[in-house]
Amino acid sequence: MFYDIPATLGGEIEELNSYVRRYLAGDIDAESLKVRRVPFGCYEQRQNGTYMLRIRCPGGALTPSQLCTIATLSKKYGRDSIHITTRQEFQIHDVKLENVVPIMRELLKANLTTRGGGGNTVRNILVSPEAGISADEEFDPSPYAFALTSRLIVEPDSWTLPRKFKIAFSSSEKDSSYAQFNDVGFIATTKQGEPDFRVYVAGGMGAKPEVGHLLHEFIRCEDVYLVAEAIKRVFHKYGNRKDKNSARLRFLWRQLGGDHFRRLYVQELEQLSREAAPPIELPQESTRSVTPPFRSMRIQDPEFHLWKLRFVSEQRQPGLCSILLPVFLGNLKNEDAITLARFLEAFGNNVLRATLGQNLRLRNILEEYLGNVYVALKDISELSSTPALLANAIACAGADTCRLGICLSKGALRAINDKLSQSELDLDQIPDFKLHISGCPNTCGQHMIADLGFYGKVGRNGDQIIPAYGVVAGAIVADGKARLARNLGQVNARSLPDFVEEVLATWIQKRSLFPSFSAYVDGEGSQDIAAICDRHRIIPGSDTDATYSLDWGAATPFSLDGRGQGECAAGAAA
Repeated sequence: MFYDIPATLGGEIEELNSYVRRYLAGDIDAESLKVRRVPFGCYEQRQNGTYMLRIRCPGGALTPSQLCTIATLSKKYGRDSIHITTRQEFQIHDVKLENVVPIMRELLKANLTTRGGGGNTVRNILVSPEAGISADEEFDPSPYAFALTSRLIVEPDSWTLPRKFKIAFSSSEKDSSYAQFNDVGFIATTKQGEPDFRVYVAGGMGAKPEVGHLLHEFIRCEDVYLVAEAIKRVFHKYGNRKDKNSARLRFLWRQLGGDHFRRLYVQELEQLSREAAPPIELPQESTRSVTPPFRSMRIQDPEFHLWKLRFVSEQRQPGLCSILLPVFLGNLKNEDAITLARFLEAFGNNVLRATLGQNLRLRNILEEYLGNVYVALKDISELSSTPALLANAIACAGADTCRLGICLSKGALRAINDKLSQSELDLDQIPDFKLHISGCPNTCGQHMIADLGFYGKVGRNGDQIIPAYGVVAGAIVADGKARLARNLGQVNARSLPDFVEEVLATWIQKRSLFPSFSAYVDGEGSQDIAAICDRHRIIPGSDTDATYSLDWGAATPFSLDGRGQGECAAGAAA
């Protein structure tokens, strides 16, 4: 519904199937299969022989029927839950290799694909989750993201890039899709009353993250494809194909220098003009709202009103609301997803988005049916009665399944949530606070754009290695003001919940003195946080305390066993 499936996809899936069969028969080696499966969003997990499939959903948009399909396939072939990613995609985990292609075939029937879910490809395009419904947006960029997806994924060179290529669209200067931290970022703006996009280039949140560089103050909306394609062609021609650790677009910008990069970009724009490349065709806008065939419920429960304060927002369309469904760690039980999908079908197709915070946002819900939604959701989410800060906290997969993971970031977030839920802190005072955790220095958990972020690393207690986290704080995301979080210290993993509680308690006490948490970090906050780090970095008591060698959720002492090379850069050569 939201993007067009390439006509060639069915044949490409069958070609992949031939490689899978040959591998299972012992006719080709694992590496030959890997370069074929990874661009299809098929990754081997930390446990050998189990695979993950990542499903493309531009802007996190999918219909209730498509959500039902994904969860049903996960129930049949994978684990007991589907996973929502920080790039607005859905993943099916614990899949056997022989079931990979059958899943892809069924997804294709539902107009979904895993193609481009991994490898050196054009990846899923982000869109602000509130795009099209927020009262303070410039305009809705979603149609441009959907149309750009349809155009780019049919082009052969979109699958043979030097490294992954990420694009984002934000609907306002808040930059809620992190456009300034993508390879190409479009931020909706207006010029003389007409909608336009501001364009950033060569940003990124992986290793050696960087804020994007302003490429255009304004471009016409109809030029979105030309700009994205010209940048992609520069990357395809001049990107580093020898060293994957220096292959992202931001490294090419540094290597060439901004002026040279811009000259090459202009050359590609001129070539596209000579080719008379047609503008993208925007999809037809779907129906905004549907009245369900059941009676609305009236609820007077105080918990219902607190839920509305925390998770319900009025849309710019009168009488309609959007609702955040918090999904802890992005893991939604298959049965819950199926139940949710069947409930939402009564509200139409344009009712669902995955957020960048691993949650779901419902949209175009008639206000009079909020009681029905509340009843339907309260048993699905364990976070439905918690403050928004806990609902929006992020942790990547970490060492549970990721081959690059160092620490068990999901277990750490669980421990933090338990600690904060039992504390006396009034977290409703700081609902928009961003708490993000990555299991290693790579930024899958978005720690470098958090108010308070952590990345897993190896700590030491004498000669013993222990799980630890680097601490960063004070990122700014707004258009033209963006900056990465600052490194402020290190804490041992077992002390992380106490550390977070102490930092938040200090911030709540001092927040009236500062306009934002980033301003607090720039002031006395950096010293406060560094001092709290020092208190939680060293293991108290006996040097032989075994507790501190256990990561959160681990039954055995911390080690790097199972850690290896990641597969995200795998793919066929150009």
